[in-house]
Amino acid sequence: MKVKVQKEEGSSHVSTLRIMIAFCVICLLFPLCGSVPLSGWIQSPGHPLGYEPYSNMTWKECAPAGHRITLTLTHVDLEESFNCEDDALKVFSDEEILFNLCARMNTKELQTSVNPFLHSSSGGCLSVSFLSDYSNPERHTGFRGFYTIQDVDECQDPENECTQLCNNYIGGYRCFCRPGYFLDSNNHTCQVSCNKNYTGSLEGELKSPHWPSPYPENSVCSYILAVEEGLQFELTFTGTFDVERADNGRCIDSLTIKSLIGEAKTFCGRDLPSSFFTRSKSVEITFRTDHKGTNRGFSLSYKTKEMKCIGPVTPASSLMPQLHEYPTDGKVTVTCDKGHELKSELAEVKYLYESTCQKNGQWSPVIPCEPVDCGVPELSELMELSENDPPTTYLKQISLKCKSKFYQLNKNGNFTCNAEINWVSENGEKLTKDFPKCEPVCGMNTDDSFGGRVFGGKPAQPGQIPWQLLHRASPRGGASLISDYWALTAAHVVDGYESKPMSWLGGIIDGQDTTSINMETKKIIIHPKYNRVGLEKLQTNYDNDIALIKMSARVPLGKNIRPVCLPTKTDEAVTEGTVSGFGGVEKKKASRYLLYGAVQIYPLVECKSGGSKVTNNMICAGGDGVDSCKGDSGGPLFFPPLGNGSPDQTYRLTGIVSWGPPNCGDESYKGYYTKIQNYLDWIKQTMENN
Repeated sequence: MKVKVQKEEGSSHVSTLRIMIAFCVICLLFPLCGSVPLSGWIQSPGHPLGYEPYSNMTWKECAPAGHRITLTLTHVDLEESFNCEDDALKVFSDEEILFNLCARMNTKELQTSVNPFLHSSSGGCLSVSFLSDYSNPERHTGFRGFYTIQDVDECQDPENECTQLCNNYIGGYRCFCRPGYFLDSNNHTCQVSCNKNYTGSLEGELKSPHWPSPYPENSVCSYILAVEEGLQFELTFTGTFDVERADNGRCIDSLTIKSLIGEAKTFCGRDLPSSFFTRSKSVEITFRTDHKGTNRGFSLSYKTKEMKCIGPVTPASSLMPQLHEYPTDGKVTVTCDKGHELKSELAEVKYLYESTCQKNGQWSPVIPCEPVDCGVPELSELMELSENDPPTTYLKQISLKCKSKFYQLNKNGNFTCNAEINWVSENGEKLTKDFPKCEPVCGMNTDDSFGGRVFGGKPAQPGQIPWQLLHRASPRGGASLISDYWALTAAHVVDGYESKPMSWLGGIIDGQDTTSINMETKKIIIHPKYNRVGLEKLQTNYDNDIALIKMSARVPLGKNIRPVCLPTKTDEAVTEGTVSGFGGVEKKKASRYLLYGAVQIYPLVECKSGGSKVTNNMICAGGDGVDSCKGDSGGPLFFPPLGNGSPDQTYRLTGIVSWGPPNCGDESYKGYYTKIQNYLDWIKQTMENN
């Protein structure tokens, strides 16, 4: 063991001697040696005799710009512990730890796994921290190392940004270029001097630098062609065209041609571009290359030709006469295309004007043909545009919709702006004349419960019969909402109130609910053939027992108050339905709550009338223990029965509660209802005229 240690120590002395010789050579050659300490030794307290408990030391050295400091450990012998928790030697580079060392390390270990990494960055700092704990079971000699400050060879750094050649010197480096290039102002990029001005030249050739050899890297070549007014250039590519392009079509290097008018044209790849006229007396050609590549470049010839004008003068227009090109001082008539017009004060006529070809190849005057604008239409309070701030010019489209889900358009709401400045539908209908309307969605409710009704009926749930209205005061009765302004009821309920206001309640199932929708009547229109019942009549007659009520304001539709649909003339006769109301339930006492029940509809010949006259304007219906009663008059009989049918099937008003036997629920008699299907024309005409 002693022999091995002695060999290691001998080897250590030899290495130290070599380092000191190198240090002397550095001091002789290094210009900063006399003013800045370029090398030296650092060691633990008491080395080589051993360090005491609670020993500590710190060391830090920073290198000047263009240099770095390097540490070579020649000896390490510390107490060994887990994670070096007892005694430790820590080495930092620019405040970041490189190593945390302890135990005994031989020279080979240090030279291969530690010393190669003990250096700072260029112009950075290297620091050492040594600390021992309170005990040391055996003697450990500590550590020793040699540091030097050395010049950094920046030319070996691939990030030095020199595009061609690099020259390193003590404390820095310098970029320079091969013959034929010059160093850019950034002192790193080499460029070719390739800017040329060909002003006054009527014909000639332009080639990329070094043509036909590969063009140089990092080039920005600018060529200026310019002649007198009235002439233009014709550019023709010749030979091989080879400008670097990526596989995705993006130009890596590029040739850009920009004249005074029009957009710049950029070329790259291997396809030879077609010849073209510049349409301008001057043109700038720019050739750009990146830092690599072996492409050959381009070659083109140029010559001048008399300037011509071409059409169109302005977009969305046509010219008369129609020629491929027009000579200087040539005149044309510009006519705007359909759906476009002249909005400038220079235009004497709305759709056409005269323009003249100028010597510079431009037209004058140039008045744009702008699309006509239909503007945003004025919409009803129930309607809005499907899109905010849509374009409203020629051939643009708008779409109308109802603001509330409780309304729907009665026709197509899509319109297009036409050339006559009108919004028209697909069928050619003008929005100004055939305005679509938002009509209430009828016959829908928010509950699909099953059950009976009225006398012997079951309580309704909120939103289950949302078209049911109630006149709570005398005469107590019901009505059915059929739109957001109109309701249907029995004529005998409102007879004598045509000139008096009536208050109706909606959106409730509790007749005493204080949150109901209150509606005041504006008009009450009783059917003109209604036979009013009087005491002088020996026989009562409820023929034509129907009336329309118009409210004084639009009814605020919602989930609990919605209209019911009217039937159509072609609807088949129904055999069952649901009747609802707030009428009598027991001993003629009116119900506080809305009740409903299923009834069967019978042929009139099967029903007993109790002496009253029955007509074809009536429906006879009844159920097992279910009947309409006093206070239900004017209310709805609707189909399909509540809870039956598909979810998208609408409820239709079949009849209006009209009259019945004196005793509600008398199984010998049925109730009678006004047949709505017989009054559809009268209902439509009355609503349209009022």
